[in-house]
Amino acid sequence: MKPIRPLLHSPTLGSSRSPVPRPVAVAMKTAIAALFVAGAGYASAADEAPVATVAVKPAAAETVTEELIRLLSDRNALSKDDAARLIRRLQTEKPAQPQVETAAPAATTTPGAAAPATATAAGDVKPADPKDPKNRVRVIYLPDSEKQRIREELKDEVLATARAENWAQPSALPEWIKNIKLDGDLRLREDVAFLDQANDPFQINYQAINSGSPFNVSSSAVNQPLPPLINTTADRQATRFRLRLGLLANVADDLSASVRLTTGNNVNPLSPNQTVGNAYNKFTLLIDRAFLNYHPLTGLNVYGGRIPNPWLSTNLVWDENLGFDGLATRYSHGIGENVTAYGTFGAFVVENTAFDFPSTSAVKANSRDASMFGFQTGVDWKVDDGLTAKAAVAFYDYENLQGELSSPCVAPTSAFSCDSDESRPTYLQKGNSLFALRNLQLQTSTDPQYQYFGLASEFRILDVNGELDYKIGGPLHASFTGDVAWNTAYSARKVRALSPVNNFDSGDNYSGGNLAYLARFKVGYPDINERNQWNLLVGYRRLETDSVVDAFTDADFHLGGTNSKGYYIFGNWGFSHHAWLTLKWFSTTEASGAPYAVDLLQLDINARF
Repeated sequence: MKPIRPLLHSPTLGSSRSPVPRPVAVAMKTAIAALFVAGAGYASAADEAPVATVAVKPAAAETVTEELIRLLSDRNALSKDDAARLIRRLQTEKPAQPQVETAAPAATTTPGAAAPATATAAGDVKPADPKDPKNRVRVIYLPDSEKQRIREELKDEVLATARAENWAQPSALPEWIKNIKLDGDLRLREDVAFLDQANDPFQINYQAINSGSPFNVSSSAVNQPLPPLINTTADRQATRFRLRLGLLANVADDLSASVRLTTGNNVNPLSPNQTVGNAYNKFTLLIDRAFLNYHPLTGLNVYGGRIPNPWLSTNLVWDENLGFDGLATRYSHGIGENVTAYGTFGAFVVENTAFDFPSTSAVKANSRDASMFGFQTGVDWKVDDGLTAKAAVAFYDYENLQGELSSPCVAPTSAFSCDSDESRPTYLQKGNSLFALRNLQLQTSTDPQYQYFGLASEFRILDVNGELDYKIGGPLHASFTGDVAWNTAYSARKVRALSPVNNFDSGDNYSGGNLAYLARFKVGYPDINERNQWNLLVGYRRLETDSVVDAFTDADFHLGGTNSKGYYIFGNWGFSHHAWLTLKWFSTTEASGAPYAVDLLQLDINARF
């Protein structure tokens, strides 16, 4: 008798090299296991083991066993010769019901059959003693507990092999499903904005003008309506939600594709929030991420498409929800055991000139695409087991983002275009210095003056930021983050030369600036994943008018944009697995110019899946 385990692991029983169909192989393994458990009832032990004498009488072969052998043969799990041999053995060697004799310890065999053999517990086969006139065999009886143990061992081994080789569901999931990962999150938010009654009520919403028809700024117009104005005095409450659904597909060992859908709109690039209260109409899902990640070498990643923020940064320069359109590459390399250095380069399209601009003229303007090129270098340093440090220096260079004064232009109605209209930013928050783009030619002092507005400053931003994280005990951490941004291209003299239309102080003097900074402290669990985990964050921030591009900085602080300063406090508490509450409080005012103070309270319920 062969050992059980080698038979169960034989290449002919369902391995990837076996020509036997897997269901047949599974049946064969189970049958072999059953035969050996049954055979354990007449396998011999060593000579010194206690034995009983059994007289073996001829008996008919078991029909079920014989049919099983024939079935395995018909399905090519056994050769015809092996099947015939097994059937012959069943017919000649099958023991009858044992009859215990009190004489010499022996058992008779079928007359004319081959001399029976004695099997030891170790599996060695020995012929019966030919001098014994009754050709008796020595048989050991296994207790029921021992038989049960063998059955359980066989069952556990077969089930383990089935799980490892996926016998039970060989085609339950197609191979490509294993290469895809889905995730998402849902956030419910209550916003309450408290606006100071002393705020300047006449703050123009330049984004509303630039994203629509030009506005007539002529002071001589009859019954001229006011331009679109920002609400600065009336408190507001809004209920919102954010839904994001992401998919990551491993295309190859060195290539992956990511797609993410989100709620929101295609006017504001920062906010994925959807305000409820639209008469129960349905909401829209938009493409928020769509990119490839190619990583041919260790430490090297190349991203292309609509990608997430590739920089080590805070929301001083980049809002956390902002996506980047273009190409980025990052290379990191370990220096010793505790330091990793990296460099990141990115080239992105900010705005693209319409192909047929101006659409109302037969003379088309040249392309004037706005773009941004960035480079960052930094280090991650594990100082010791409880202290880590991060630091990075970045430079962001914008091309064609500054507005361009048009050539002499006549625009008697809002339907007319001027050749620099495409240099206007179609999305703004507020704070950057602006000027009138059109060089309008007036026939009389009462002619309408339809205007768009562009950025008065260029932007080349140097950003330095860092973080210290200290493990204060158990899972609790304390961290400090600092960030300083400086627009090196800003010139107050050049801005004044363009006759800016905003950012004046109470004396009607232009008061812009180019420096931004923040400092924040956080204590608690670094991330909230389980019940009763918590953290608390407090910070201070100041952004001068043209320190960063107001379209891309944090959309919550001071209700978005630059020309702001103030403090903020966040608290997070986990109330379930991957679910937590967030409470945020912002208290801000203007950095310079007309008064504009606002406090903002946000309550979030977050769930990640």
